[in-house]
Amino acid sequence: MKAAGTRFLALLGVTLAAVTATLAFGVVPFRDWLDQRQVNQDLRAQVDELEQANRDYELRIDALNTDEEIEERARREYNLVLPDEEAYAVLPPPAPVRQLPGVWPFNR
Repeated sequence: MKAAGTRFLALLGVTLAAVTATLAFGVVPFRDWLDQRQVNQDLRAQVDELEQANRDYELRIDALNTDEEIEERARREYNLVLPDEEAYAVLPPPAPVRQLPGVWPFNR
């Protein structure tokens, strides 16, 4: 009976050691792998956003190199005109005059 008990304890110890090793060498790397997949997906999304921004900038650069865009920006941002044109500046209307009451602190 003593040999059977010792054999059972040995088998139980080996089983526990195998389960512990499986958990230590299997679960932790699997969790790390899942975390790396998530990080990889996040980084791919960031790369996609940056590539789209780069494409937009390239289109904008191409548009800025055209004569029409240069003329439109010169007119809009710098109020420039062609030599045979006249430029007019339209001023905003004056601010309305406010009537203040004749009591303190407005009476001074």
